[in-house]
Amino acid sequence: MIYIIDDDQYVRRGFGLLLKSGGFESTSFSSAEEFLEKYNPDNTALVILDYHLPGMTACDLLEYFAKSKLYFPVVIITTFDDQQSRACAKKYGVVAYMRKPVDGEALIDIIKYALPIMNH
Repeated sequence: MIYIIDDDQYVRRGFGLLLKSGGFESTSFSSAEEFLEKYNPDNTALVILDYHLPGMTACDLLEYFAKSKLYFPVVIITTFDDQQSRACAKKYGVVAYMRKPVDGEALIDIIKYALPIMNH
């Protein structure tokens, strides 16, 4: 399962179609709060996470994962690349940090790379 968290519905739809074409199942959420309310904790999953979200930020969510001892491989995507977002990504050990527009083939390759990590 791939969880997509992005406040832009078109980005969520685009990633969903890309992932489906790559043979992956996905579910999307418009915010970190919606994700925390609705995700299935029994699913092994990778998270594609927009860095700049309204409300709870990506960094807040990564901190929540760490404090709650939840491990999800995370791919950060962002339009606004800055030191703060890079520092957060590094601190919480994200699998990849990508700028929008995201190269679809590169994203699929990253997911395939991260899948063995998810199964350990």
